[in-house]
Amino acid sequence: MRKILLCFTIIVLLTGKVFGSGFSSLKLGGSARVGGMGMACTALADRGSVGYWNPASLTILNKTDFVFSVNKWLKDFRNEFIGFARGDRQSGVGIHLLYTEVGGIQQRIGPSPLPLSVFSAHEFIAGISYARRIQKQISIGITLKMFYEKIFIEEARGLGGDIGLLWELPGGWLRLGAVLQNLGKTEKLRDQDIELPLTARLGLALPIEFLGAQWNFVIDGVKERSFPFHIHGGLEYGWRGVFFLRCGYQAGYTNRGFTGGMGVVWGRYKLDYSYMPFRSGVQDIHRFSMGVEL
Repeated sequence: MRKILLCFTIIVLLTGKVFGSGFSSLKLGGSARVGGMGMACTALADRGSVGYWNPASLTILNKTDFVFSVNKWLKDFRNEFIGFARGDRQSGVGIHLLYTEVGGIQQRIGPSPLPLSVFSAHEFIAGISYARRIQKQISIGITLKMFYEKIFIEEARGLGGDIGLLWELPGGWLRLGAVLQNLGKTEKLRDQDIELPLTARLGLALPIEFLGAQWNFVIDGVKERSFPFHIHGGLEYGWRGVFFLRCGYQAGYTNRGFTGGMGVVWGRYKLDYSYMPFRSGVQDIHRFSMGVEL
């Protein structure tokens, strides 16, 4: 079983068969809040991780927010996300860091009882975002990114970015967002080209008050290079701004579908959890996030 898991993680990092092209860990970033809502966040102001999804949404914020998120998935797998965002309803800035490590990969030239060595694979992505309203209801944002990957002794670096738009109707009762993510180029990893997962997203967010509670409905259309078009949708129920229940669905995937999660807010502090099951027998993803409003 261990050999199967190790082979699987190598395939994920090198070919992106599960999550997309190179730098597949870009599909694992963000907070547990978004994970529970089907990873639909193009028009949602997701606190400290908002710049990671759509930099234009930074103008929705009227506060400073920080989030730290970890993923529990495969053995020897480590994935962490840090996001910071600050906005004043006219402009906003954000920073995010995403780090992924897969350890325990065995080096073999051929069949042998013992490996020649055991090594790790690493991916690191850093981004800085800025957004500004160009009209009363329209905002534009950009993110500049740095990419780094190391597998055994081979390394590759790259630069890229995102560009996003947000249209917010008067009163904020409906928001429409669009973003083009992961534009850019990287070095070759040894003699292999790395193709960034260029992705276009179009989404809406509908925040409403109903039956004395706050509801957020979100839906995204997602098109990644060389992959079919997918729909991501999610729903969040908030009780008195303290307790939250979330669910979502990712349509058109062979190994993904329903998601779920919950959250608790205590003063300035937030704790969130999300669950993403896999249909193919691969271990499910559990995501935990801690946040604070500064």
